[in-house]
Amino acid sequence: MNLNSRDYISKTFLFFLIAWGILNFLQAFLTPLNNDEAYYWMYSKYLDWGYFDHPPMIALMIRTGYLFFHNELGVRLLVVLSQLAALLIIWLLTDNEQRKKKGNILLFVMLVAILPVFNIYGFIATPDAPLLLFSAVFLLAYKRILKDENWQNTLFLGFSMAALMYSKYHGGLLIILVILSNLRLLKSPKFYMASIVAVILFLPHVFWQYSNDFPSLKYHFVERVSGFDPGNVPEYLLNQMFIHNPLILPICIWLIIKTRSKNKFEKALNYIVVGFLTFFFIASFSYHIEPQWTALISVSMIIILFKNLDYKSRIGGFIKWITIFLFPILLFARIAFMVDFLPVSYLKNEYHKTKKWANEISNLAGNRPVIFTNSYQNPSEYTFYTGKFAHSLNNLSYRKTQYDLWYFEEKVHGKEVLYVPHYLTDYYKENLTKHILPDGDSVFVRVFKDFQSLQRECVILSDDQYTFKKSEINTIHLLLFNPYPFQINLIHKELPVIFQIAFVKNGYMEVKKNLKLPDNILTLNVGDTISVDCQFTLEDLPPGVYKLAICSETGILYDTYNSKFKDVKINE
Repeated sequence: MNLNSRDYISKTFLFFLIAWGILNFLQAFLTPLNNDEAYYWMYSKYLDWGYFDHPPMIALMIRTGYLFFHNELGVRLLVVLSQLAALLIIWLLTDNEQRKKKGNILLFVMLVAILPVFNIYGFIATPDAPLLLFSAVFLLAYKRILKDENWQNTLFLGFSMAALMYSKYHGGLLIILVILSNLRLLKSPKFYMASIVAVILFLPHVFWQYSNDFPSLKYHFVERVSGFDPGNVPEYLLNQMFIHNPLILPICIWLIIKTRSKNKFEKALNYIVVGFLTFFFIASFSYHIEPQWTALISVSMIIILFKNLDYKSRIGGFIKWITIFLFPILLFARIAFMVDFLPVSYLKNEYHKTKKWANEISNLAGNRPVIFTNSYQNPSEYTFYTGKFAHSLNNLSYRKTQYDLWYFEEKVHGKEVLYVPHYLTDYYKENLTKHILPDGDSVFVRVFKDFQSLQRECVILSDDQYTFKKSEINTIHLLLFNPYPFQINLIHKELPVIFQIAFVKNGYMEVKKNLKLPDNILTLNVGDTISVDCQFTLEDLPPGVYKLAICSETGILYDTYNSKFKDVKINE
């Protein structure tokens, strides 16, 4: 494809890219960061081949943009540019005959303007932004290799598959659906060569996963499985209508049903839309599905809709009327993200109050590090807007995050810190100090002079399955070890350590029991591994099947993970 050909790119299209780019640049500069963006900005401060939640592409993009601007625009700079590149590629992938028709370029622009995905990920810095770009790049590579299986296109396809996977794991489903749409690829030596190139390029991330005990796989395929919730399915369907425009998505599905694919590329586009929607519909019976997980189908949707503008004469007019009605609403919403003028709590809490909140916490903290709990968002936003160090400690009521992989806990050990819990309980309200902030909000905090926490895995459960009796005194064997480069003081003056056995069902802790260690175990020295037997009773736990974990209470810090989860059965 010749990118300089006037058949492909007109002055009108370039004018649209410039105008759309200016809008997104202004949005990127004037909109405060949301909590996820701040988290990914933290990724970029510690570049690696992988992260707990996602592959590293978004971190690299943010790191690059932040070299030029140390503000919100820097975080989002490459996101804005990546969407402009994606739109150019999508335009090149649309039907050539439709591109030549007078007025159709305006319909393409309208489709982009009324699809929420392109409004949101034109400036928001999340992994979905590079995923959209490299979905378009992958489709371009696939279309080229369908035309000519030369070495240049083979390498291009391999690089595009690797870039997809480095953007977000959902890229793997895109690749699988394209293969399913054209099983003859499995007979193509060049496709296998492209796959080998992709695998080789992706090996550093695989090694990172292996070195960190596959945290992403465990999180996405085990920890996020919540079991059947009847509310998940209708929520998923409504979210899909919202993220893909409730007036446009049905038209696209209708066109897929009514029209026949003329070639393998068009067949792949249909498989992508139907496959993603179907896959996550089935998954919604076990998962809570985030709306953006199907964001990349918008690339295929635009190509399908644009190709079939002539299928029914009313389609073009319908798109125009939708744009006249909807784009002013979307533009108004985008302005509300930039300027705090609407009394909408989501906008205020997620965007407009964040910088002020961070500075108010900073005033309370002074030069002390800040310890948050059960929130990857709070320490990320605090660090971005104040430049000061913060950490997050998570417990059994939350989930692990990248903060559990970074060695931040060691940085605050023995330091004087300000502790700010995320979820307030009556216990916290009794043991922390309440501060009224200038805007009327309140925050509960506490200063620790000599901070100690026990967040890392430091207990080994030797068996994979356990059986205990409700009516007897039970014994469990533990191996305690010290994973830190410093001594753990079990009788610490401010934050003494008590180990506990916790029984969890459907993600909720049912019962926890204190485990008494031998009286002579007062510390865990560096390199220590101590074998102990602890007794407990379960008279208040109903018989059944549970998950078992060892957690600890370190003073005011409670229910922190200290072992892997194991299966356990409770008998009478």
